[in-house]
Amino acid sequence: MNTQNTTAKPVVVSGWKARPLVQSKRNFTNHNKQLYGRWETPDLYVVYSYGAHWPLYAYDTTLNVWYENEDRASRTTSKHRSQTCPLTNTETRSCGWLRGFIASRYGEYRQMERLQRELLAA
Repeated sequence: MNTQNTTAKPVVVSGWKARPLVQSKRNFTNHNKQLYGRWETPDLYVVYSYGAHWPLYAYDTTLNVWYENEDRASRTTSKHRSQTCPLTNTETRSCGWLRGFIASRYGEYRQMERLQRELLAA
């Protein structure tokens, strides 16, 4: 269960200082608000570049998994990706998959992932 304050006001930092905040899953934004991380639900932390249409990383506390957007974009978004990489194992997914996963807030996509994991473990 998540013990973070999911409604805490975001810390404002330079992008190059964001990684420790991502690793500790704290709400943050950079100075121009183009890079930010926040708790979308009590169990889902997401890092975005240039808005909710481009999630970079998502952490699901229920599954204890970091997901990484595998799609490539602009030079600046690539910089955001490197600045916020959690430096742990991630499972790569398409941007569309991540957006659907986030939008579902533990609906169909989470159930599908859990079933796949159970099948692999069996």
